[in-house]
Amino acid sequence: MDWLYPLSGFVVGALVGLTGMGGGSLMTPLLILLFGVHPLTAVGTDLLFAATTKTAGTAIHSKNGNVDWRVAGLLAAGSVPATVLTIWVLSRAPKQSLPLLSPCRLG
Repeated sequence: MDWLYPLSGFVVGALVGLTGMGGGSLMTPLLILLFGVHPLTAVGTDLLFAATTKTAGTAIHSKNGNVDWRVAGLLAAGSVPATVLTIWVLSRAPKQSLPLLSPCRLG
């Protein structure tokens, strides 16, 4: 089954390359449903996978002049604090309340 990992990465990478979106909505469920990875581990693994592929994509698009850095900075000004705040809130929430805080619970 080890060959399924790179095949899955290739398929998801091709779809993301064609569309520019969908990696997280594809890779995390694949890890959970196809490979039996624990949902929290699947999310963390997918974040690393996404960071790696997005870094490469960003470098290529930046080199070709396809990145509006001002807009990216403005988006980050809202999304980075929201991400930090969400992780902080979830880390302090009682385990029993987590399903209530997540409308799309995996696993």
